[in-house]
Amino acid sequence: MKENLRRIHVFIKDPYKKGILVMIKDVVNLWAVKRSFPVHYFGRFLYRKDSGNCRDFLNMKEYTSIIRSKKLNNQEYLPLLTNKLSFALFCDKHKIPSPYVLSYNFKNNFFCNGKILRIADKQDLLNYFKEIFETGKRKKIFLKPLGGYGGKGIISLEYPHFETELDKVADDILQHSYIHQEGIDQHPEISKIYPKSVNTIRIDTYIDDSGKTHILGTAMRFGTGGKSVDNVSSGGFFVPVNSVTGCLTDKGTQAMKFGGGRYFKHPDSGFVFKDFEIPFFNEALKLCLDLSTYIPNRLAGWDIAITDKGPLVIEGNHTPYILMGEIAYGGYVKHPLYKELIANSK
Repeated sequence: MKENLRRIHVFIKDPYKKGILVMIKDVVNLWAVKRSFPVHYFGRFLYRKDSGNCRDFLNMKEYTSIIRSKKLNNQEYLPLLTNKLSFALFCDKHKIPSPYVLSYNFKNNFFCNGKILRIADKQDLLNYFKEIFETGKRKKIFLKPLGGYGGKGIISLEYPHFETELDKVADDILQHSYIHQEGIDQHPEISKIYPKSVNTIRIDTYIDDSGKTHILGTAMRFGTGGKSVDNVSSGGFFVPVNSVTGCLTDKGTQAMKFGGGRYFKHPDSGFVFKDFEIPFFNEALKLCLDLSTYIPNRLAGWDIAITDKGPLVIEGNHTPYILMGEIAYGGYVKHPLYKELIANSK
């Protein structure tokens, strides 16, 4: 209820919305064409003046049927895409560039370097991570719930001040299961935009009926306000990427439930997005095409980080949030694969 009130408030106060008569015309036309009330017109900011042709965008029924399609999501592959430990070990097995796995835990049982350790309490846990930090001279470790999504539950530990954060989350770690990965150093040019989080590119892939993989759309996500995660569902925002040039477009968008921010430069750093060329972008696209061969789920969203040595995959997603890619493309209804996507969603 609170989220809906927040969305209504954002819409009412939005200074970028079209005139009332134009919006009424849009809603009536979409309602007539799609035969359902166009909720997406508001949630996807299609009421804004610079949103493009509102008829080019999937409505909620189409969007939901596509991402939840059983034809596009093979149950045999889902464990690799839903469990972060399975995905990380799979990448390691096939030498796919991804964050290094230091260890993992199933509640009190910790698995590290072929050994199983019983961590009894908070002090044991502190000593455990202190050793991992110091023996490897590591600066940052990320702990991720094995089945988490949207950046929820991720714990960031930074040396030498990790004890304070660990003290707050120790009980949760010992009562649940986490994968522990070495923090990565993103490309310095991307850190200029926002250094507090690893800012990832979401690249959506689709395998067509002939078996060929296509890049549907790409967008780059950024954290804000000192947060260590870039997920849109955690308050971050995304900037569409030109899939041909690998450059950011001019405008970032925040989800309506977090305020619906509209950014032409990063709100923390002041970095202007337009025409920023993402390093190793073509290599990132190739990595996603390779991933769709290793894990051929027909519809997938890959989160790619860029380091100074090239791209690496953070995670793969089934039922991906294809809204970001759709906005980057300008609406999937005009995409050459639209009819096939709809056919496979039934």
